[in-house]
Amino acid sequence: MTHKSIATEPATEPEIAVPCALYRGGTSRGLVFLEEHLPDGRDARSALLLRAFGSPDTRQIDGVGGATSLTSKAMIVGAETAPDADVRMLFAQVGVAVPTVDWGGNCGNMTSAVGPFAIESGLVPPVEPVTTVRIRSVNTGSLVHAHVPVRGGRVLTGGDCAIAGVPGTGAGIDLEWLEPGGSTTGRLLPTGRMRDRFVLSDRREIEVSIVDAANPMVFCAAESIGLTGIESPSELEATQHAMRWLEEIRSIAAEVLAIVPDRAVATRLSPGLPKVAFVAPPRAYRTASGESRAADTHDFHARYLSMQTAHRSYAAAGSICTAVAARLPGTIVHACATAAPAEQADVVRFAHPAGVMTIKIRMRGAGTEMQPESATVQRTARRIMSGAVWVPATLAGTTSRPGH
Repeated sequence: MTHKSIATEPATEPEIAVPCALYRGGTSRGLVFLEEHLPDGRDARSALLLRAFGSPDTRQIDGVGGATSLTSKAMIVGAETAPDADVRMLFAQVGVAVPTVDWGGNCGNMTSAVGPFAIESGLVPPVEPVTTVRIRSVNTGSLVHAHVPVRGGRVLTGGDCAIAGVPGTGAGIDLEWLEPGGSTTGRLLPTGRMRDRFVLSDRREIEVSIVDAANPMVFCAAESIGLTGIESPSELEATQHAMRWLEEIRSIAAEVLAIVPDRAVATRLSPGLPKVAFVAPPRAYRTASGESRAADTHDFHARYLSMQTAHRSYAAAGSICTAVAARLPGTIVHACATAAPAEQADVVRFAHPAGVMTIKIRMRGAGTEMQPESATVQRTARRIMSGAVWVPATLAGTTSRPGH
């Protein structure tokens, strides 16, 4: 007698739709959620985000990620009860090839999507012609005022504002970071010095400047790691020794700032904080799109790493810290920057792979007592899609309502 084999159906887990919207914010892209739609706790939220973005996978083929750190970001937004803010935002940097979610810092580019989302979600009533959305960062405690153009009671997306790294133009959103110094460490100069000296594992000594404004960053001179400062992202990533040194510099800074207990675990435990960048004096160069930029169009060059990869343009929160560092005499960034004309003393311009970024900045005090009062960067943002992302119901904190 023969027995017909019976195929066993694989166990299935119901999925649930979690409401969200897909936004481009500045030169980044990611999902924006109302906090009420997500489970409590960062571990639970991390698991949900990894599934939603399709990580870990270099292609992120089974999620909404775009296979880069710039397109693997999330913002969680909720109403704020404190009198100085309307909403709060919690930023998450989702790993691509690794199953990590970094909650350590701000993303200025995705911050530009928070104001429009708050208005479009009904958290903040629209006011014409500009609605100011007061945002508190849960990650760092920073306060940001997003000045969002509004017309006909709706967020305006069309306009003539162009930002390097984004095709076309849009409505400009001014992101004004208030008192951005000491965002994570509590001090603009966490070590109390304009410069420090790191000794790398190969005994190479590198001079750095550590500055904390909007996000903590560590800066070095391009020439100190064998670079010119005008490298394209692909050229930088192909220069393996420089990439290795930059991550080691970042890891040492993470230890110095007590973000991690030991530099050896920084890449694993805190891959996104602090940030690392290198700078060089101004010189003519070509952008990633092939456009020529003369040396007099910018004050210095800066190149930025995001999650151990070369940033294709420059992070907005990182631009705040970079601009502040350029205004601090004695830092490596200040040494590379050309003096701004008197009538533009409140403007810092620096070149990155996609073009030139301009930051408006107000400082007070002198020397080591200098502090930034505010720093403003203009971005554009656009809601691309609204709807829901589907994840296993258990990741959403419930096994009920599958398919709804």
